[in-house]
Amino acid sequence: MTNQFGEILEKCIEDTVNKVLSERKIPTIEYIQTDNLGEAVEKLVILHIRTWMLEDAIQEAKTDSQIAELKKKIDICFKIKRPSLVQAINKMVENTILTGKTLREDSVKLYKKVDVQ
Repeated sequence: MTNQFGEILEKCIEDTVNKVLSERKIPTIEYIQTDNLGEAVEKLVILHIRTWMLEDAIQEAKTDSQIAELKKKIDICFKIKRPSLVQAINKMVENTILTGKTLREDSVKLYKKVDVQ
């Protein structure tokens, strides 16, 4: 699974680089603030799950106004939020290439139950 993710990420980076280079202009991009690659990827995964849930909700919507509202939310996910996250990932990769620093950071997240006494 990890290897597949790495291959997908590498392909996305390669495609982005080729696209930007083929346009022969400096892209204007707004980046989000994030601590690390893992956080950006985690947010992207959550965004995709949210989008799938919105798409499923459209199937259960009863009125045109409900459908319109759900489609508006899907547009926000894919036209605003997703590009911001992808741009943040691209910027982190670019900075890593330019500085030679690693994308790996120590995790401070805790996913198991902690008993406090």
